[in-house]
Formats: sequence, C-alpha cells, structure tokens
Amino acid sequence: MTDGAGVRNTISGSVTGSVVQAGTIGHLTLSPERHEPLPVPRQLPAGLRDFTGRDAQLAALDALLPSREDAGGAAVVAVVDGTGGGGKTSLVVQWAHRVQDVFPDGTLFVNLRGYGPSAPLKPGIVLASFLTALGVPEAQIPGELDALAGFYRSVLAGRRVLVVLDNAATAEQVRPLLPGTPGCLVVVTSRASLTDLVVSAAAHRVDLGLFTTAESQTLLRGIVGAARADTEPAATGELVRLCGGLPLAVRVAATRAAARPHYTLADVVADIGDEQTSELGNGFGGDGVVGGAVRSVFDWSFAELPPEQARVFRCLGAHPGAEFGVDAAAALTGLEPAGVYRCLEVLAELHLLEPSGRRRYRMHDLLHAYAAHRSGLDDTAEDRRKAVERVLAWYARTAWHADQMTMPALSGFTLDEVAVVAPEVVFTDRGAAVAWQHAEHATLVAAARRAADAGLNVAAMTVAVACKFMAVGSAAWAALYLEVTEVGVACALAAGNQGVEALLLDVRAITLRRMGRLAEAEAVIARTLVLAEETDDPAYWVIGLSGLGRIRREQGRWLEARDYFRRSASVARQSGQVRPEAVALCNLSWLSVQLGEFEHALGYAEQGLALRRQAGDLLGEAGALVDIALANQGLGRHGTAVSLCQRAITAYQDLDYTGVDLADTFLPLGTSLEALGALPAAAQALREAITVLTELDDPRAAPTRVRLTGLEARIAADSCP
Repeated sequence: MTDGAGVRNTISGSVTGSVVQAGTIGHLTLSPERHEPLPVPRQLPAGLRDFTGRDAQLAALDALLPSREDAGGAAVVAVVDGTGGGGKTSLVVQWAHRVQDVFPDGTLFVNLRGYGPSAPLKPGIVLASFLTALGVPEAQIPGELDALAGFYRSVLAGRRVLVVLDNAATAEQVRPLLPGTPGCLVVVTSRASLTDLVVSAAAHRVDLGLFTTAESQTLLRGIVGAARADTEPAATGELVRLCGGLPLAVRVAATRAAARPHYTLADVVADIGDEQTSELGNGFGGDGVVGGAVRSVFDWSFAELPPEQARVFRCLGAHPGAEFGVDAAAALTGLEPAGVYRCLEVLAELHLLEPSGRRRYRMHDLLHAYAAHRSGLDDTAEDRRKAVERVLAWYARTAWHADQMTMPALSGFTLDEVAVVAPEVVFTDRGAAVAWQHAEHATLVAAARRAADAGLNVAAMTVAVACKFMAVGSAAWAALYLEVTEVGVACALAAGNQGVEALLLDVRAITLRRMGRLAEAEAVIARTLVLAEETDDPAYWVIGLSGLGRIRREQGRWLEARDYFRRSASVARQSGQVRPEAVALCNLSWLSVQLGEFEHALGYAEQGLALRRQAGDLLGEAGALVDIALANQGLGRHGTAVSLCQRAITAYQDLDYTGVDLADTFLPLGTSLEALGALPAAAQALREAITVLTELDDPRAAPTRVRLTGLEARIAADSCP
C-alpha cells in the first residue's frame, strides 16, 4: 500500500494490538494491550514502629483521598514541605501504609534525591522505572521525556494508584511525574515550598513544622522509657528544648541517652549544653533554633563515640552516595570488614545510620553532611584525600570484576592503572555479580561523577567502562548510563586517552540506538570516525564503521548497512581484531538472511563461528551457531537447523545464560520443527521461548503466544480420528 506521500505501509506476519495507518505522526501514545493481570506494585519502605504525633497533617492528607465516585478533573496532588530532618518522609510513609488499600492498583515510591550527596534523579529515569513496575515491557518504554510522560499518563488512566515522590528538589523535577486523570493521588515531600507546583497543578500544601513540645516528649519517652523520663521531668523538658523540635535531633539524642542508662538525663542535658557552646560545631547546621539543635545534638552524640567508631562515621562523609555496603566502608576506612561491620552496627543502633539490607546501610543527608563536616575538623587533608581515592578505586575495581563476569570484555582496557584496595572482591558466579551491580548502580553513577570532580580520571573512566550492564538493562538504567558515559568521555579527553574515548563512544552510540535516538547515535559515531581519521587507528575505524552499520540496519537501509559491515570486517581482519571481525560477520549473516541471500549468510556465519572460537568467546560461539541455523533454515535444511539450535541451547545452558539470545534460539528451533512436522516438539520450543521473553518483558511474548495457540489447535485437530 502506497499513499500520496510515497510512504509504503506493509503488515506481515502475526499482528496483535493496535494498528495505525498514517502519513505523518508527530506523536502517538497507545496503551499497551493487556493479556495478563497487571502487577500491583507496593513500593513503600517500612514505616517507623514508634511514629509519633502529626495528627493535623495526617488529617489533612486524609481529606485529600479521592472517593470511588470521582470521575472528573485531574489527579490530586499534595506537597508536604518542611525543614530537613523534620520527619516529612516518616509522616508520608506512615500515612501511605495506612491508606494504600484505597488504591487497589498500586503504590509507587521514589526518593528523588533532591537533597543529599548524589545528584537529583532526572524525571525520565523515574518514569521508566515506574512504567516497569506497572507492568510495561521494557522494550515498549520510549526514550524521550515527553513520550515517557505521555505513556505514563496513558498507563495510569482508569487506575487508582498512590504515587509518593519523596525528597523533591524542584517543581520541574516533579511535573512530568504527575498522572493526568482522577483516581490517583500524588504526595510530594520537599524542603522547598514548590510554589510553582501549587500554582500550575493546584497542589495542596501541607506544612510540616517542627515537633510540638508534647510530640517531642512523647517520642523521647518512647525511646528512653516513661519511668526514666518521669523521674527527671525538668531534665526531660530541657532535653526537648535543646533539640529544637527537630524530630531527627530528638531521635538521635534519645537513642544516645537510652544507650547510656548510667547517665542521668540531667547529665545528658549538661553534655549537650557544653557542645552547643563549643566553637567546633559552629561551621555546620546554620543559624537559628534548628541549626543549633542539629549542631548540639550531633556534636554531643559524636563526642560520645569511641575513637574507631568516630573515625568510621567521619569517613562516611566522603562516600559518594547515601547507601553503601560493609566492603565499601572497609575500603573507605582502610579497616578489616569484620571490624568496620561492628562499627556500622553500633552507628545504626544509635540512629546515625539506617540499615537498608543485609550488611547494607543508608545515611540521612544531614548526617552525611555532618560526617563530612567532622572530617574537615578532625582529619588532615591528606587523610581525606586518601579515603576518597581508596573508595573510588575500590568501586572502579569491583565494578570491573563484575563486568568481566556478566558482560563480554571490551578489548584494550585493563585495571593496570587502578590501585588495588582491600577488600578485593572477585565474583565466583554470574548471579553474585549481577546482584552487586543492581544494588550499587546508583552509587556507581555518583562514584563516576565524584572521581571526575576530584580529577581521578582513571577511576572515572574505569567505572564508566564497567557500567555497560546498564546499557542492556531497563530504559531507566540506559538513561543513567548515558550520564556515566558522558562523564567517562570527558575524563578520557582530559587524560588524552583516545582508546577509552572510542570504547565509550561505541557503547554510548549502542545505547542511544537501542533507545531509538538514532540521530544522536550517529552524531556520537561521527566523533569516533574523526578519531579514526586523526590517528588512522584501525580499532577506531572498526568501531565507527560497525556503529554506522548498526544504525543503517535499524533504519532498514540494509544495503548500506551491509557495506559498512563489510568495510568493518575487512579492517578488523587486516589489523588482527578477531572478535570485532566476528561481530561484523554476524551482522552480515543476519543482513544476508533478510535479503534472501542464504548461501552468503551461511558463509559469513561459518567464518564468524571460527573467529568466535579463536577469540574464546563462548557466548558469541553459541550465537554463531544460531546464525548458521538461520541460513540453513532459509535453504530449506530444517534438520540441520534443528541440530544447530539444540547445540546452541546446550551452550547457553552450560553458561547459565538466560538472556534474549536464548529466546532467539528457541524461536527458529520451533519454526524448523514445525516445518519437519514435529508439531508437539515445535510447540514446546515456543513455550520455552515464551518463558524467556516473558521474564525479559519482551513484547514478542504476546505474538509468540498467538503462534503457539494456532500450533496447539493444529495438534488437537490432527489428534482427532
């Protein structure tokens, strides 16, 4: 079919869902077709067992709950604003747990990191994460912010979801995250008033002031014990006054007092008073009642720490993110993991840290800033510099080891220039490496930025190269990886390391291509070709030519793509780049299959297999077997194709690999088995493919189910007498 504009629309194969014919589409958002019950995310963190007070604010939030009859208008938005350490998150989490049954379609929660050691989260990253939690396959998640926001609103249309946006920096950060229809409720917490949001989104402001005296006393009594507080009413009142109504200060002071049962509360008050008048605390916390409360309580609690625990606390102020594990803290401090673990547990018991998982902790941003402040007072500049260098080198090396376990190695990059820092982590299985990457992905982004800011270019480049697992993860992670590669490329330029620059440009272009941002990807590849022309380095030529080939392949310009991959393979062959040549041949085989040139496809695939074996690329070897199978399938040699696919599946299983390539092996296996008349075996191959595709949220799972249903109907018909 061809319209007047010369646009050719062709539909082939199985199509499910919406089909739209149009000449030009500026922007189109379609809700994904739903074949299975959608997940109901419940993302709230745990609440506080001893949550205290805030009755007026809880009632104000209750009044905003949508009724089940609400059918018009927009989603309700509430902004809870107040000072840092004032209990905004605790209030909203407590309330959300109490009312989330009003929202049967889920509860979304995110810390936007508006205030803290790491950079604020970008709205696009949050939207991609929310869409994944709401059941949208990652392959369907767009890359551009406007498209993301529109798709998010479409997915939430007709659903009742509570959205908690914690620790926001600005109204601009929040606005794309607002649903567009009634039934949903959004609660935002921020230290800023977010007046723009009140004006533009008719948000309801819920002001969270300091604790009243009664609320402070209730929390204090709950922690130190009612009997002890009642024995010293005057000291209890003075301790509350010294905390200035700041819930965080009350909790830290009360917890420290509870840990000193041999102290009277009057002793505690005297010690805090001494710290409040000390000159050392005046550089932190600002002026006024709240600033004085933070300074005095934190100073007093810190002064009570034994030397080793005090040093660990100070060092944590140099950590690049708010969350960390025991091994990272050991690297930061230079202590053995067992010793630092004991210190961290004590700090957590005193509410100077918060446990976030097994042997993992997070630090409130006020306490993180205070730790950095104390380090500035008590540690030498050399000690602080060494702590930063140790922890960043540890993250760089550990990320590199995890990358070697989970992703194909990028040639030409080693750890030779990164210092060895104990405890050295070496992963013994892929699962452990993947778990570490998932737990640390946000900190790795912060570590790359911190290393760049400190002029530690090698550490920043190492982290950037080792973070390529993000490029094949969710859309949210891909967006994060673009930030990391931007930092890494800048450091490579500063260090004059063109090799690392080219490597990072390559994976950056691949990431942009996978996100559908082809024009940006081509601009990145253009820089690689400039490097190639300036240096005439064959490695850069291979990267640039293959990069352009991938983009032309994505655009459906297969003949141009073939030309680029042929040139890339030729340069790689002449310069002895074995694995890059194999990659180019793999692409040439795929293109030849699409063009119906199956003999050529077979030749390319067989050459690629030999090179994969020469390079020791076991994962690539399995993929090359599938390439050979596809070529044989095109030539009608289905028995051979079945045998090759089965060998590839065995290879993937031996490698404990469950990625998309495994599904792309079961699918052609099913095709050839069906062609041979082995319908039950073909149906089983499709079931295996569906299992993998479903696990990966791949949109091809739905049409494969349709194909399986048709095949099962044929099997049933054949079985009838």
